[in-house]
Amino acid sequence: MANASFKTSSATAGELGPLHWDILECLRRDGDWVPSRILYGWLRPKYGRSAASAKTMQRGMQRLFEAGHIDGRGQGSARCWRLNPDSAPARVEVKSVELAVALLQLEQFAANQLPPDSLKIMREYCSRSRELLNSHPSFPRYVEGRAWLGKAAIIDSGYPLVPPEHDEALMQTLADALYRGQKLALRYQNGALSTGEPAHYQVSPLALVERGSVLYLVSGRLSRRSGRFTRYLHRIDRIVDATVTSDPADIDPSFDLERFLRHEHTLLFFPEAPQRITLKVREREFQSRLRHYRLSTDQVIKETAGGFELTATVRPSLTLRQFLLGLAPDVILVKPAKLRRDLQKILGSAASAYSRGAFSQDPEG
Repeated sequence: MANASFKTSSATAGELGPLHWDILECLRRDGDWVPSRILYGWLRPKYGRSAASAKTMQRGMQRLFEAGHIDGRGQGSARCWRLNPDSAPARVEVKSVELAVALLQLEQFAANQLPPDSLKIMREYCSRSRELLNSHPSFPRYVEGRAWLGKAAIIDSGYPLVPPEHDEALMQTLADALYRGQKLALRYQNGALSTGEPAHYQVSPLALVERGSVLYLVSGRLSRRSGRFTRYLHRIDRIVDATVTSDPADIDPSFDLERFLRHEHTLLFFPEAPQRITLKVREREFQSRLRHYRLSTDQVIKETAGGFELTATVRPSLTLRQFLLGLAPDVILVKPAKLRRDLQKILGSAASAYSRGAFSQDPEG
């Protein structure tokens, strides 16, 4: 097994460049006060001997000094520098090709799944991972590692819509409140056409959920009168602005993200009580995917001429209706009768609109 090791730092730096890290490494290696002229001598073979290079090095030292990462004393040519061990960051290191590949593959999911400080550290490790994989252009393990990044991907199962852009500062605010357990003050624009000004909420954040290309904030509010929680689902692209308050978030002891997603099915939208459904499936040139991707763990298939009949226990919802409509005309729901009538009405209305090229309420209709 490969040695997937990496070092962590006791303090993280901002966006330090290669020059800053080289200055820190030189001072760390010496361990004592180092005159500017000696430090310049160490850095010039890499950064040049011109007057402009000297000024660049001087600015690099000054930035580290102002950030508190190094100490300085003296003036002019007698200026000396020393590492401040209490605040100087240690550059993160990634020494394993396998770890570098894993980090860079996970990076595509990190932006919407991590709190700000964790995301910052993750990006530092990813930068070091790229440097490691590019450090040996022809070594087979490094070539294989770079190539893997173009060999695996995750995409939405539906039509690839272009998602709305998310404000990075807003995402950091939401993640920060969720991570620190603080209440959020939100202004939220409801999707209803009749909605006017954004509504104001003060909520306790519970989770961030990414469904396809859409991001949601799950939150709750505690009723002081009844002692019960009311949960909310906010689409993040509809949040106008958000502020972390000084109030600690209310703890919802009954909230469990796994149960919320897998059993309560809130993100299926308007879920109903579980029901047994029966589908008739027609197969023509190809097998139906419903043979292999089950609607439920208790799904049963009965072979028929030209296809099969499927029974399964599901929770009817807006998402299930849209899914079944997307399988027409090769899949029809037979039972329960009420759900079949709902789908029939939708299909009839759509067929009428398509036949006329207009909706019934349009002036043309």
